[in-house]
Amino acid sequence: MTSLHLIESAVARAYSGYHRPIHRKAAAILHSVVGNHGFTDGNKRTAWLLVEILIERSGFHLSIADDAPIDDLVVSVADNQITFEELCAWFKARISKSDTAT
Repeated sequence: MTSLHLIESAVARAYSGYHRPIHRKAAAILHSVVGNHGFTDGNKRTAWLLVEILIERSGFHLSIADDAPIDDLVVSVADNQITFEELCAWFKARISKSDTAT
């Protein structure tokens, strides 16, 4: 069963004030949405979609290869094989300010 409370909590984490840089916001959303299990199905897919929307709408670009094993990254978050700080570092190395003006 879908839990709106868990979904709202997961998304709110990124905006709590503790995660001001974009790489920390992205990591917080991915980590929380995957971990909170607010949806009956599709938590990992939804988490990644939210990350992409956050980055794009914030005026940034995520530099990853088209064939990058993103599924492996998201599953490693779900399996607690990557720490939050490691996830922050992963995003920090790949997010840059977008060149296009909106």
